[in-house]
Amino acid sequence: MTEQEYTLEEISYSRKEDCRIIEAVLKNWFKDPKALNFVSPSLPFPFRFKKWFMVSYAKHRDEIKTLVIKLDNWIVGHLSMRLLNNNAHLFHLFIDPKHRKKGLAEKLVNTLENLGKDLGAKTFSLFVQPKNDAAKKLYEKLGYEEIGRSGTHSVRMEKTA
Repeated sequence: MTEQEYTLEEISYSRKEDCRIIEAVLKNWFKDPKALNFVSPSLPFPFRFKKWFMVSYAKHRDEIKTLVIKLDNWIVGHLSMRLLNNNAHLFHLFIDPKHRKKGLAEKLVNTLENLGKDLGAKTFSLFVQPKNDAAKKLYEKLGYEEIGRSGTHSVRMEKTA
């Protein structure tokens, strides 16, 4: 990944303009039910931004940090983090399929982890779908370990800051 091509930017689900832009991006990414299921298994297909927002962002949007990665001002990746007590929970990692295998997911995770540490996080947690081998491999490479399963059978992973 060359720094000149890709840029990181924080967005907020509290800002209407950010929501308008990210809604268009997400609708394009989640035309495939498998992609939506890997990122947010509790959401039904077809993708509905209002549902995405209400389920994951509405109640805690001021506690959530969301980063996007851009190429020539086009969003090609997304990751959110919610800090609760001393744990930073990462969720909704997605990289546009045309931009995978370039280190972008790792860049997003590392950047949000550093922000989480600055905000006092002692641990990081996330859920990943059991069949999402690429994501599990990435998280293991970054030091996450499987610590159990959720009620929906998602793999829970965690690491110490």
